[in-house]
Amino acid sequence: MIGMDLARRVGLKLGRCKKFSETRGTFVAWQVQNIVWSKFDGDKLLLKDDASPNFDDWLECRVFNRREEFHIKRAGEKFVGRYVRDDGDQKFYGLMTRNHIGSDAATGLSGYVDYRFVAIESAWDGD
Repeated sequence: MIGMDLARRVGLKLGRCKKFSETRGTFVAWQVQNIVWSKFDGDKLLLKDDASPNFDDWLECRVFNRREEFHIKRAGEKFVGRYVRDDGDQKFYGLMTRNHIGSDAATGLSGYVDYRFVAIESAWDGD
């Protein structure tokens, strides 16, 4: 079970491992060679062609949905991370930004070159 295995690698307490193993949401991992987007069904990553994840290549990953997030980062030979679940009675606000993307003529790679704050907006009522 990838959810429990991943949570144990990070060293989360068993109660939090159980919560993480029940999480369903979007998955993103920053690997040495690329970024992988997928879905997490609470038990396994739904990767293309049923590929197995290679934890050794991971630098950072997040599994998230509207109510919770599991976030880990590599710290040397191990992962460190956190699990956060929002209280359903909270009102959420977000900082809206405008991002500017540029490209490097030599490599052809694109990335963020600047950003600016636009507004603080109501994101959603806890649901």
